Amino acid sequence: MRAIGPRIPGLALILGAAGLIPFLWGVLVVQTGAMVPPGMADPRIAVLAYALMIYCFMAGCLWGFAAKGEWSAGYAISIAPILLFIALVVLGMPINFALMIGFVLLLPLDYIFARSGLAPGWWMKLRIGLTAVVIACLIALVRT
Repeated sequence: MRAIGPRIPGLALILGAAGLIPFLWGVLVVQTGAMVPPGMADPRIAVLAYALMIYCFMAGCLWGFAAKGEWSAGYAISIAPILLFIALVVLGMPINFALMIGFVLLLPLDYIFARSGLAPGWWMKLRIGLTAVVIACLIALVRT
């Protein structure tokens, strides 16, 4: 059976999957208490800091797509995720929930850029899978 859509480049898939390691490690540490580095106060903080960096990176990708197409509206769309995150946190939402909402809402924005031809054809296939794992990990960190 042939895969649907363009094939995800091997290195993009490997690096994307490797980017999940800190999330998975965080869930393992929080759920089991194993593999906690000496002196680490709360592994949730490390995972949330990493999640915020990844979130900003993903939003930054949108800026790159907008620049590729010299699309003025795309620039505005690309900063929306960061503005949303800031607004949610300023309004008192816990960072983990703001990140969950943010990662979910990044997907339709990714789709807009993919549909316009500014993101690679394989982009959504990679993003949906990675986002599903990230959201599951963020939920697992909240539920403990």
